[in-house]
Amino acid sequence: MQELVHHTIQKIQELLEHFNKAQELYLLKSFDFDGQFEAFLNEFLAYLRSKGNTTYESEVLKVMNMISTVKRGFNPVQMEKITSAKRETLWGFSFNAMETIHRFLMEMYAKEKKKLDEAEELLSGLIISLYQNGILDDNKVKELNSVAKIEVFWTSLVNQNTQISGINKKLRLTMISEDIFLILEEVILKLN
Repeated sequence: MQELVHHTIQKIQELLEHFNKAQELYLLKSFDFDGQFEAFLNEFLAYLRSKGNTTYESEVLKVMNMISTVKRGFNPVQMEKITSAKRETLWGFSFNAMETIHRFLMEMYAKEKKKLDEAEELLSGLIISLYQNGILDDNKVKELNSVAKIEVFWTSLVNQNTQISGINKKLRLTMISEDIFLILEEVILKLN
């Protein structure tokens, strides 16, 4: 089942906020970092499992296992017991883990944001075209002051025009109808 793209972006932003808190603790060399980062990794892992994203889930588990191995006193890269500077080694591996997790979060965010940006560009062009063809005017735009009214308007356009129906189907490949209505609302608000 598809999820609201707007909600997915919001959740990724929340994860980034939690991740940033852990990064701040790392920067401060706080001993609270370990617990905060572990809590974040567990939250991120739970989110990935709920989305069914097994690729990133596997990578996060790999990061978690690497840190756990270092905490137990074994260097997983050199394949030897850590005899000195255990804390520094843990900080080094934690930094590497943060780089990896940051990359995942940014990839996920960029992918979802791209969907919205492309849809907004497509729908903006369509709205301008509707203006040029006299289907939309300033009075009609002012009437479209709620998502419910936009939904009714969009549905009537989709039912009347095969090109708009095709655009709707293209958008529905990457998002749900509610996303389309929210994007249309944003575009229409810019016109007012």
